[in-house]
Amino acid sequence: MTMRKYAALAIAGTVLLAACGSTKNATSATTPAAGSTAAGSTVDCKPIKAGVLTVVTSLPGPNFWGTSNGESDPDKIKSGIEYDLANDIAAKCGLKMEFHNVGFDALVAGQIKADSYDLTLSQVTITPDRAKVVDFSVGYFKSDQGLLVKAGTKVKTWDDVKKLKIGVQASTTAEDFFLSGNKPGWKLDGMKSFPDLSSAYAALNAGQVDGIIIDTPIQLGQAAQSGGKLEVVAQFKTGEVYGAIYGKGNGKKAIFDPIIQGLIDDATVTALIKKYLGGDPATVPFIEIPAG
Repeated sequence: MTMRKYAALAIAGTVLLAACGSTKNATSATTPAAGSTAAGSTVDCKPIKAGVLTVVTSLPGPNFWGTSNGESDPDKIKSGIEYDLANDIAAKCGLKMEFHNVGFDALVAGQIKADSYDLTLSQVTITPDRAKVVDFSVGYFKSDQGLLVKAGTKVKTWDDVKKLKIGVQASTTAEDFFLSGNKPGWKLDGMKSFPDLSSAYAALNAGQVDGIIIDTPIQLGQAAQSGGKLEVVAQFKTGEVYGAIYGKGNGKKAIFDPIIQGLIDDATVTALIKKYLGGDPATVPFIEIPAG
């Protein structure tokens, strides 16, 4: 998400974060808190629902929420980087974790009532515009933009990229950079924006577009699930970072930032990235985009 986006803290060194919306008509699932916490050592996380950590995400999120291609049924999701991270946070609070699936547009637009959830984990890139309507946590995951294409597609230069018909997900930083042209020289002609990532990937598989641009970590996960049919051939340096989202001004940042930072410092986040990442982002070549 980035507006959604994989350069795994150099798979260890610097793991950093990204945004949220409205739980109306959302699907949800509840899981026991992962791990154990010694008696008397839990944090009073002041949950909005007694005994439960309420988390919001936007599915699908390959390898972040579930590990199957297009997985979007909350009742079937039992693994993933952010799924496990949410359970780890819940354990620190002595709570069970419950998550709700909502639209990504609503997440990043701050359309979810601030008192209806505790935090959002949905591969959201921290941006100044989003920070106007939501509060962000400390960064937990670094991510650049990656290009996913059908295996065998040759892409070595920016000129090669410009010859392709590219798809992006709506309300993501990829759309902002490559479709809206809000980064000088990055705008691509003939791009298509899709309402969600599942639609974008379906269009790629159907040959309606030649490639999809979204966060490199998400792309690596999708490529790993394709059975060799898709590959991440390039990435573009954006310096983006994922962060958890809190309702604007609801006080959750002061509660959860120390917990998230602790899970970064004790290498919990690093271990999750190593466990679920479909590949090492450092192996994906960067393409330099000429200044516009």
